Amino acid sequence: MKNHKAIRFLCETALGVALVVLAQLAGKLFPAGAVVVGPLSVSQLITGSLVNCVLFVFAAQTGPLAGICISLFSSLLAFLLGIGPALVQVVPVIACGNAILAGLFGLSCRKEWKRELAMVGSAVLKCAFLWAAVPAVIASLGTVPAKQAAVMSAMFSWPQGVTALIGGVLALVILPRLKKARFNG
Repeated sequence: MKNHKAIRFLCETALGVALVVLAQLAGKLFPAGAVVVGPLSVSQLITGSLVNCVLFVFAAQTGPLAGICISLFSSLLAFLLGIGPALVQVVPVIACGNAILAGLFGLSCRKEWKRELAMVGSAVLKCAFLWAAVPAVIASLGTVPAKQAAVMSAMFSWPQGVTALIGGVLALVILPRLKKARFNG
């Protein structure tokens, strides 16, 4: 029975990584310059919301460890495929931000009545972490032009909270349907 659980965990986690990478690729279909408001672009809105949705769903369904693994592997794959940030030094920071979201949500959403609170708390902590960490990493490099550093810092500020909350709302719509499908199927 343990072997069955390990195989299921591995398959579901791999599916989560694949879905996140697909979401990142889908975001590249939209023009990079199409802005919704401030530093939030259409591409970031769609990609970020879908990635966060996948992280929330898999953290709740498969467990926090799956969400953390998806966060780490998808960030690395996105960079290797050329769909992540241009600076390799930012990749682990993004992975950590996503891991915070997935891990915290996966640990705290076990009771359905707590899911909304867990979702908002996870989104806020991810946003706060990235808002602080990405500019710090960029500043520590000392080689990034000021204009590029400002743009990247802005991208990893409040838009991260917006996309995390949208992804969380989508996940909260999906999760009850998945639960129903699992018990009926």
